[in-house]
Amino acid sequence: MKANSFRLFLLSIPFFIALFCGCSDDPKNDSLPIVQTLEVTNITSNQATSGGMVTHDGGQPVTERGICWDINPQPTKDLQTKKVNGHGTGSFESHFDNLEPNQQYFVRAYATNSMGTSYGNEVSFFTEQGNTIVYKMSGSTVKYGDLDPIAIDLSDDGYVDFTIFVELTANSLGDRLYVGMNPVGVNGIKSGSAIDDNFLNMGFLVAQTEGSIIDAGLNTNERWTTDSGVLAIRNTFNNGSVSYEGAWGDGTHLVGVQHNRANSTYFGWMRIAFDKTTEVVTLIDYAYNTKANQHIRAGVTSN
Repeated sequence: MKANSFRLFLLSIPFFIALFCGCSDDPKNDSLPIVQTLEVTNITSNQATSGGMVTHDGGQPVTERGICWDINPQPTKDLQTKKVNGHGTGSFESHFDNLEPNQQYFVRAYATNSMGTSYGNEVSFFTEQGNTIVYKMSGSTVKYGDLDPIAIDLSDDGYVDFTIFVELTANSLGDRLYVGMNPVGVNGIKSGSAIDDNFLNMGFLVAQTEGSIIDAGLNTNERWTTDSGVLAIRNTFNNGSVSYEGAWGDGTHLVGVQHNRANSTYFGWMRIAFDKTTEVVTLIDYAYNTKANQHIRAGVTSN
């Protein structure tokens, strides 16, 4: 009897081995991989670094892993904005670029096996502002008698946006030398009210203090206008006396400008000097913010 029981035990061993071994290979026990998204680091205006950690393969080999990102939450690997980082478990690092400045992005790590794709926790971050200001040195000059004014193509699109000119007029009291600025088309300059007695009814342009904000906002008696404006007037009277009007009558100042195109406004500034002795007008330098409807600080060359 004992011999028969022992033989039955021996015969049952292969069955139990097959039973337990078979359980580990049963596809019903396989699952999606488990992956975590790493912190985003090395953030600039257009680049960043992240990555992931595949902590479990789900019972099947991880054939692809990486990160995906988008400006909308819950990005997936179906987007063009993804980076593939090999296969298998463990950690990996990804660098992604061509990002927009001052933009929020959402990032997720992913891992794929034969059961499908799983995603890690979502991480969000903002890219840095980046420089949106275009700054240019000039040195162009104009004086009375020159055939052409100073012409400024602010955005380098092949079209003149502003001109600076010198014009001489006379009346019964003497003559008046006007140093003026003309915004071309729909562009604008910051000016005071129009003055009927001035040439072209020009108002006096507003001199911006260094570092002051130039935007759509205006102080009392200021306006944004597409009309020409006066930088300085030199009055020479019949008795030989001379006087000056306008902020630029005493040297170098900054004027606020608007570059208007495609239903958007781009704010900028120009530094202009008037030399009383030579009566030469010099455009020293200028800048504008390439981000639509965003302010710029007078005299600032980058942000």
